[in-house]
Order: sequence, then C-alpha cells, then structure tokens
Amino acid sequence: MKRYRNLAVIAVVTTISLGTFFTKVAMSESKLPKFYLKTENGDSKYVKDLTISGGYGQEGGRGLSITTDGSEYKDNNSILSDLDSEYYNLKKLNDLKKKERNFMRGKISSTQFYIDKDFAWHAEVKGGKLDGTYAHQNNHFKMYIDGLDLQNKDRYKFKIDIPGEENYSYINVEDVQLIGKDLVVTTYQNKMTDNNTNPDVNVEQTELVMYRINVNQKKIVNRKVINKSSNDQKTHTHTELQNTISESDQTIPSKFSIYKKAKLKDTVQTNGETTTEEISNEVFVFNLETDKEEPLNLSNEQKEQLKQSNVIIDKDNLYFITNGDKDLSVLKYNLKNKKVEGVPVLASKINGNNLSNYKIIDGKLYAITNIENPGEISKDFIIVDLTNGQSVFEGKIEVKNFKGKSSKALKKLQVYDFQVE
Repeated sequence: MKRYRNLAVIAVVTTISLGTFFTKVAMSESKLPKFYLKTENGDSKYVKDLTISGGYGQEGGRGLSITTDGSEYKDNNSILSDLDSEYYNLKKLNDLKKKERNFMRGKISSTQFYIDKDFAWHAEVKGGKLDGTYAHQNNHFKMYIDGLDLQNKDRYKFKIDIPGEENYSYINVEDVQLIGKDLVVTTYQNKMTDNNTNPDVNVEQTELVMYRINVNQKKIVNRKVINKSSNDQKTHTHTELQNTISESDQTIPSKFSIYKKAKLKDTVQTNGETTTEEISNEVFVFNLETDKEEPLNLSNEQKEQLKQSNVIIDKDNLYFITNGDKDLSVLKYNLKNKKVEGVPVLASKINGNNLSNYKIIDGKLYAITNIENPGEISKDFIIVDLTNGQSVFEGKIEVKNFKGKSSKALKKLQVYDFQVE
C-alpha cells in the first residue's frame, strides 16, 4: 500500500512540475516579439505560401518561422514537440512525413530524395567500423534504397553492395534521379591514394561517382566516375568538386547533373602565411539520359563572366548571377537548347552588397536583403521577374506587440532560409 501511495505522490508532483514548466514557457513566449512579412508593393500571391526560417536572440537561440500571417517559435508548444520537429528544409518533405511516417522514418537529408507525382525514392550510404568511426578504407559501405509508390502505397526496399567501397573513407549521396526504370544516384567519395614521388605521403582524392541502378533487378548496372580531383601536396594545387550548385528543390525530376570544378593553387609567403589563388573555374553538365558530358555553349566573354558568378539551377535552366556594386546581373542558359537565352538582366531593385539569401524559382529571383544603418534596420523581401528585371513583389519583415523600437527586435533576428510551396 505504501508503494502505491508513493507512486501517487510522484504522479502529483510530476503533474505540478510540468504545469509550472509550461506556465513559465507560456509566460516567456508572451514577451517575445512577433514578426510578419508585410507587403509594400506588388502582388502578395507570390508570398502566400512563403515561410521564412530564422532565429531570435543571442546567436539565434530561439528558432522561428515567419509568414505573412505572423510568426511562430519552434519550441513554443512543449518539450515533446521537439522530439518530432519538422527538420526538412522543404515543406513537401515535412508534408510527406506527416502522411507517410513509416517511409520517412530515419531519413534526414533532402539531397537523398527524388519525388514526382507517382513515386518517392530515397538513397543513402551507410558504413563505418563497429565503434562508429571511419578509417581510410574498409568501412563496409552499402547503399540502401527505399521507394514508395504514392498511389497504391507499394514499397520497394533493398540494399546493394558498392563496388570498390573498401578503398574509400567517405561516401555521401549528393543527388537521386529516376531516369526511365533506372535510379541514378550520384555520390561524393573520398579516398587516399599512393604518392608516386613520396611513398610516405598519401594523397587525398575525391570523386564524383554515378551509379545507375535497375530497381527491378535490385542491382547496379553501371558505375561511372564523372570527375575526380586530388590535393597534390607537392604542387599545392587543389581541385574542388561541387555537385550541390544552388537549387531551390533538389528532389524534383531532372535529367541533368550539374557540378562546378575550381582549381586552386596555394603559395607560402615569406612570412609563413599561405595565400590561395584560383587558377580555373568551370561548370560541367552531365546528361543522365545520354550518359555523356555536355560542354556549355558560351562565348569567351561569357566564360569569363561565369568565373565571377554564382550558379543556380532552376529546372532545365542555369542562371549565372554576377554581383555588381548596386545591382545583380543575371544570365540565363537553357540546358535543353544548349544556349544562352537573351541578354543579361539587371535586377536593379536588389543591392548585391546587402544580400542575405536568394533563390530562383520558376524564373523569378527571390531575395532577402539586410540593411543596417545607424538607428535603423531593415530586412526586405523582393521578388524579381527575370524576363525583364522588374520586381513583382516588395515587402519587409515587420514587428508587432514589441515594446520599444522595432529595430532592436530586428537586430536580434537572424534570417537563415525561406521556402515556397
């Protein structure tokens, strides 16, 4: 009987403690500023389904999301909500998680998904020693494939051996595409190779590898290294592969794989400091249907401009964005037609020096700018139509229910990313 009384006391104390905790949380929430995206000019339909992700306070300690309706702090409900928080940077994956919880369990990175109206596919490489560590080789990597028919809910789940995996210290999935009946998985892999000039020193080599997997046969039907680089310690020349060129949604179907290769040279100065010089910078296009690399059809002047540009892919178009003193210059390249379309478009409404984050979605440039002047802070959101360079929406993040100057609250607000569905 005494045991039951003790359990009852514990239950009452726990209930009171949790009630006190949530009351304190609710009270602290009421003191936090509320933000919202205010329309200044243009059509608000472009931001109807827009969500801005950010953090408030010291080092962005309190995560929050901002829409035209208001803001919501991510940890304002209960400690239990954090255990099942939406951590994807794409709303479509968060929605899929709610509908297909079993399929989405344990899947983290957006780059490992492919989604169309009929199927969702996921590819991941797992490996490592029994103690969870990684060595230069023999990590026992395997690729895990998981597919879901979104119409009839059939599941396709299997794992496959990776050829030569014992030679790699790192294998990560960078992109997943469905081409015909084959799943094409692009990985970024790292291994140590022998140095012919100095046997005591190994050279780190990275490779971009493409696996073509027949989902019916559940096996790899083709493996191709589409590019490789090495950090040669003798010449201090490094090559960096980048398959993750900025893309608003990496899960959508595409028959192109785009990556950027920059060659850098390190030079040790007399004072002992090392300076890095970029020797070359080139963007490569790989056609997943033809299984061939396609050179960009650019003039010499356009190639020089590309070296100074950021590259964004939006469906079947590449955009080369050059940051000027007061505006952005955007050049469009059609991957299907293999040519530049039109002339560079100036986004005069966007000051490149104040850019915080930007994406291109359906031929429009979405950008967040952060302007700080003495006594005034402005975080603006602008959408520019890249056919003519004219803005179709202009707005700014405003503060409500905050005692004091709004600039104080805006200064503590850090904007990380935004999503459009």
